[in-house]
Amino acid sequence: MKKLIAILFLFAALGSIAQENIYLRGFVYDKDASNAPLGTAAIQLKNTQLGGLTEDNGYFEIPIPKLNLRDSLKVSFVGYLPQSLSITNYKDGDTLRITLASVIETKAEAVITSYNARGVLIKAIDNLKKNLYTDSVIQTGFYRQYHKENGTYVRLIEADVNVVFNIKSPYKYSFHELMQVNKQRRSENYERNVDAMNHGDHLADLLKENPFSYNKGTFMNQKMIDFFAPKFESEDSVQYIIKTQYKESSSAKLEQARIWVEKETFAVLRIEVQKYPNPYYVKSRYANSSIWKLVNETDIVELEKVNGKLFVSALSRTYNHHVVNPKTGEVDFIVEETFDLNFDEYETDGVGALVQNGKYSEFSELYLGKYKYNSNFWDEYNGLDNYPLKSEIKTDLEHAKKLETQFVEAGK
Repeated sequence: MKKLIAILFLFAALGSIAQENIYLRGFVYDKDASNAPLGTAAIQLKNTQLGGLTEDNGYFEIPIPKLNLRDSLKVSFVGYLPQSLSITNYKDGDTLRITLASVIETKAEAVITSYNARGVLIKAIDNLKKNLYTDSVIQTGFYRQYHKENGTYVRLIEADVNVVFNIKSPYKYSFHELMQVNKQRRSENYERNVDAMNHGDHLADLLKENPFSYNKGTFMNQKMIDFFAPKFESEDSVQYIIKTQYKESSSAKLEQARIWVEKETFAVLRIEVQKYPNPYYVKSRYANSSIWKLVNETDIVELEKVNGKLFVSALSRTYNHHVVNPKTGEVDFIVEETFDLNFDEYETDGVGALVQNGKYSEFSELYLGKYKYNSNFWDEYNGLDNYPLKSEIKTDLEHAKKLETQFVEAGK
């Protein structure tokens, strides 16, 4: 019996040692700048998610289990040669001093700097304020929304809209934009799923939840980048395409993103985010249940340069839901909805007066607002030529009557 107690105490002691933490401390310096401190250098224990960034003075302090002292430490910074070093002999109270040398190669008077994907993304975030237009602007564009139910298109909404962006920072392409619907038209509604009739304002949602601003707390945040493991997917002479992926078990979504970055200016040109159900996620018994089960979602934002500054030029959102019968648990409907907004005109002068004289609101009321169909406007509208309607949408919606007739009848 005494031997058994002794063994149990031994295991308890070993468990205590395995769980004991230690603070890993140190400084990172720039070898090519007289050992000046390097802020925001990445510190990471290899083969783990443990790590962080250095402060402005180059200092880092990371709590880690003592067990991880057997792992090597990787220190990196964009444009510098990464350092890997053993921390096996590190003791509590020690201070590491690490120097990084820049990767610069001179050939025929040209300076070539090597960047990794993480460094490109950090530089792109740093350059947001420089590359983006950051003042009030009214953007005019063509909005199209179409729904599919069990593989068949059942509804179409199109509108010419104005959107006011009051951009005080690079991330304010979101939240409480004002909008004005100039002209609109709607097809008949062939949705059979009763629950699908209760639509929100999808235009407002598209503006609010666009991936440019919606991810300011995720892969568009320098301090969060390492959790998304950025990697180069491809590149050409003009741009990088960076891929990120996040599989945190506490999140209900598995999120994957692609970011297009211009090489010359490190400007973000496009962001594409895909969200899927996360196989690692275990639902809490207190979580709300819903008959709407998200299968996948894709959100896209594109930017274009106007007079040397970048503006959001297009937004798109598509999601696919399985609608579950609450009694049988079987899938009754597969619902897919797509929302596209493409901007063609930008007005930056006299924005305040234009808003005051217009009919702007935080909501579009595209489902509810009555309208009078203007055939002359739509016959001459360039958006229909620039963004042609898919032939299969037209075919599905015209099984009873022509779309032109539906637009007129809905707009009486």
